[in-house]
Amino acid sequence: MRMAAGPGGDAVTDASPGPQRAPAGDASWSPFRAWGPRAGTRRPAWPDALVFCLLLGAGAWCVWRAAKLPQYHWQWSVLEEFLVRRGASGQWEAGLLLRGLGVTLRIGFWSMVLALLTGVPVGLAGAHARGLAAVPSRVYVTIIRNTPPLVLIFFLYFFAGNLLPVTALEDAIRHLPEALRAGVDWGFAPPGQMDRMLAAVLALGLYEGAYVAEIVRGGVESVPAGQWDAARALGFSRGQSLRLVILPQAARVVLPPLVGQTISAFKDSALASLISLPELTFQSLEVMAVSQMTFEIWISAGALYLLVGLACAGLGRWLERRSDFA
Repeated sequence: MRMAAGPGGDAVTDASPGPQRAPAGDASWSPFRAWGPRAGTRRPAWPDALVFCLLLGAGAWCVWRAAKLPQYHWQWSVLEEFLVRRGASGQWEAGLLLRGLGVTLRIGFWSMVLALLTGVPVGLAGAHARGLAAVPSRVYVTIIRNTPPLVLIFFLYFFAGNLLPVTALEDAIRHLPEALRAGVDWGFAPPGQMDRMLAAVLALGLYEGAYVAEIVRGGVESVPAGQWDAARALGFSRGQSLRLVILPQAARVVLPPLVGQTISAFKDSALASLISLPELTFQSLEVMAVSQMTFEIWISAGALYLLVGLACAGLGRWLERRSDFA
């Protein structure tokens, strides 16, 4: 419904349907808002219920077909000892799969830390950069994004591994007090795995950092240029404008893709199994070779990866709600 001026200057009502256009120059108007559902209206629930029923039916069919597989005997009870088992002292301890999950969590965590430390500065440097100023960030992003992460892992493991002082680092860790040495073993890697862990973290951190750089660059450039002008009019320097005005607005834009990139970092950690790092995929292969269980092992491994992804997604939604409230 629209209002229009009548012949005598009085307002008359136009009941013809059409998009609710905002005044000229209002950048908040979009065809999705004009033609989409109006505020206060509720979307019908039956499409969601239909999709849920279809997915549930597909899952039930897969379970039924799996139970009817010929010449395959399911051994879910045997899988328990590879998740949690009793040690020699009689206490419960993590099995091979959960220990592999711990290594996966460490690889993903440190890789994402390195990705943020490299990607955020590169993205900020590349935002609104033109000419020669944009060359360093463009070169880094172009080379890393177009190189398979497996190639990076092999390169850093076989080549850079000989250049990094891994042996000296392991010797220094062995001479640390017992509490610090145990903390390094628990939080990063034991001395025998230090070279492989460093190669995996460096490769995945640089690889994910290239995507983080593009996410940050796009988020900063999505903030309207008028915000820079307003901050400059208030007497802010460029650093103050970026920290106090631009980044708080860009954070809401970059947070969802950063959460997705974090999930990708944990999933890409499976590539470290090819350099014999005992993460979840590597341990799953070992357990499968010993127990001759195929479906049980990979269903469990997939469920563990899914739990990690759901935890990251839940944390991301919590951060989004916090940023919206702020």
